Amino acid sequence: MNSSPTSLRRRGVWITSALAVAVLTLQCATTFAASASQLPVSATPSAPTQTTISPTAPLLPGTPSPLNPTGPGGRIFGLDISRYQHSATTPINFAKMASAGVSFLWINGGNTLSDADSLAASYYEADRPAAQAQGIYTGIYYYVHLPNSTKRSVIIANADNQANKVINRINADGGLDNLDMPVALDIESTCTKTIVFGICTKHMSTANTVAWVTQWVNDLHEATGRNPVIYSFLSLLHGSLGGANSLVINPLWVSTAGISANAPGSQPAQLKGGCSSNVWTSQNCTMQWTLWQYSSGGNGRTFGIPASNVDQDIFAGSATDFLNFAATGLEAPVVPPVISSIVTSSSGAH
Repeated sequence: MNSSPTSLRRRGVWITSALAVAVLTLQCATTFAASASQLPVSATPSAPTQTTISPTAPLLPGTPSPLNPTGPGGRIFGLDISRYQHSATTPINFAKMASAGVSFLWINGGNTLSDADSLAASYYEADRPAAQAQGIYTGIYYYVHLPNSTKRSVIIANADNQANKVINRINADGGLDNLDMPVALDIESTCTKTIVFGICTKHMSTANTVAWVTQWVNDLHEATGRNPVIYSFLSLLHGSLGGANSLVINPLWVSTAGISANAPGSQPAQLKGGCSSNVWTSQNCTMQWTLWQYSSGGNGRTFGIPASNVDQDIFAGSATDFLNFAATGLEAPVVPPVISSIVTSSSGAH
């Protein structure tokens, strides 16, 4: 989700070029180690006290853009952005983004790690009103690092803490308005301890991962009245969240690579030779996905983004379905699937 022009995280692991690794110095290794040490150990920092979203206080957004099916397969089209889509000198042109057919925009507005969180918050506070002024629906997504603990009480307290941080941020921005989508949780790894170069040495168990995610989404649902979205990769959904039936009510935003989204009715669960197994997938390989991040290779300049490529997304249902989803967090209805073809281009989700 937080991709940069020179590196790509696939299935929660940073993939760096061999040349970059070759030139890393001891000083760089020290920096990596310092970063790794920031992984949360308990329920710190202190949990905010605000636990509900203030009554809607509209930011006077613009008229919603028409929800035209401009995306692949005749679907409603959107993007997701983070710090990597921002330039120090040139702001994002949201008017150009809207005119390019973007109906919705996910914005990284939070992170477990304090430095990344502060940066994400600053961009979100500027991007949300600017995008909404052009009629683009917006949503905040929160990137999580799971706590380095096996104690269930600590894990639950940590989930409460991180949920309340998002709730406070939304309240500080005036609450949710009619152009806000439900909050999304970006979970890309179950790693809880790393060493130099980002090598993971410890993962959270499936049971504890499910407990953390369940607590977080329940907190956000209670505060907002909308079912939070869960974003992840097929591999993590299958291995770490796949058996959690309680989570199926949360709309699924799935990231895939190498699956074409162009055919009407195509879906990310289907590959030649098999399908992904998780609670959002039925026995006939039909996935109950609501959002599909089908590519990380969109040309940013096409959408008014000066800094880099951008992730591209589509919504599964109709314009009416989208409005219901935005207001309540209801999943898009299942549509009859077709077999998606495999593509070999470098474009694809990360």
